[in-house]
Amino acid sequence: MTDLITRVENKYMKKDIPPVEPGDTVRVQVRTAVGGSDESATRVHTFEGTVIACKGGGINRSITVRRVTYGVGVERTFPLHSPAVVNVEIVRRGQVNRAKLYYLRDRHERAARLKERRAVAGEDATVADSGEEMTALEAEAIASEPEGGEELETQTGEELKDEAAEQATEPTVGREDAEPSEVSEESSEDTAS
Repeated sequence: MTDLITRVENKYMKKDIPPVEPGDTVRVQVRTAVGGSDESATRVHTFEGTVIACKGGGINRSITVRRVTYGVGVERTFPLHSPAVVNVEIVRRGQVNRAKLYYLRDRHERAARLKERRAVAGEDATVADSGEEMTALEAEAIASEPEGGEELETQTGEELKDEAAEQATEPTVGREDAEPSEVSEESSEDTAS
């Protein structure tokens, strides 16, 4: 009996749902009816917010998404495998230590912000994979990393000593850090003659 139920559930489960976790900021596109009783008139509504809870498993998996609009907190629960849910897109990953983030209901503005989770090596679903454009900081970090065959330039101890010796041999005329002993020897010779 359970094998039959599993086969029927697998038939209706969506394959393109990303692994959503609490703390993630997601953009859920859901189909809603427009107007009166005419079922043919529908539109796709986008709801973007922070996932504060994930419940269930398999075909019954649902997420609760919270956002604050004009100072009013709005929470919606979406069954992920519902035909009404068109697409779920992860905008940003949040770093949290709890499964349920109900404490965000009592926080406002900056206190309700979550730290962004750093990409872990081997993690498949990252912001860059979701098709979003990279931020300037991400692009700079990638550009500053050396390529596979490229080596970083490092100076040996001898090169550093040579560089310091060159700086020491530069003329010290007009420099504030000139040694006073040199000046005093010259001035004593001038006064003696």
